Amino acid sequence: MKPSIIPEAGSRQIRFAGEDLILLAERAVLWPTRSALMLSDVHFGKSATFRAFGIPVPEGESQTDLDRITQLVERYEVEHLAIIGDFYHSGIALSPSLHESLASFRDSLNAEIILVRGNHDKTRHELLPIIDRLNWSPIELVHDPADSTPQQPTIAGHLHPLCRIGKGGRASRLPCFMKTENLLVLPAFGTFTAGHIVKAKAGQTLYPIAKQTVFIDPR
Repeated sequence: MKPSIIPEAGSRQIRFAGEDLILLAERAVLWPTRSALMLSDVHFGKSATFRAFGIPVPEGESQTDLDRITQLVERYEVEHLAIIGDFYHSGIALSPSLHESLASFRDSLNAEIILVRGNHDKTRHELLPIIDRLNWSPIELVHDPADSTPQQPTIAGHLHPLCRIGKGGRASRLPCFMKTENLLVLPAFGTFTAGHIVKAKAGQTLYPIAKQTVFIDPR
């Protein structure tokens, strides 16, 4: 394990495909032996797309998310940043200010950026090259779990998983990681990104995030 990458308060270390991974409360995953940070579903440009269609939503979340990513890369001194799909929100041209922010982020980040294609990344953008899947043996990274190879340990996104904790009016909807023997699904990283309720099935474990801590769903 790289000395600078150690579990911090609130994170949770798990064993997956024979590798030690660290689930972060910031909705990302560290892979110490790869010196890699992995996250999914940032959806840059989503709020601008909404505003372009006349839906009034606040600005500023893109820079917030860029700052969050930069802080994680710098804190853990990783060499690789893998974004597992939906880096962009749509094929609509990026606003000049967002394009400039993303270019500055790309040029200043002290880590290799690897972008795996998501269903929202259909249009080729000039900022970053995009690949369909990333094989980091023994784990493969692909955006949609439905596109994973049977029996191949896979880290994916796309589902934006949330789990409901509590009952009735006191229930909370929390972002969560979802793990089976061969699949780890990440929660959406983007600030302006909704989620979908999932329920643990046989062989699945949910790791909800609350109060800057990654828990295990006891059910």
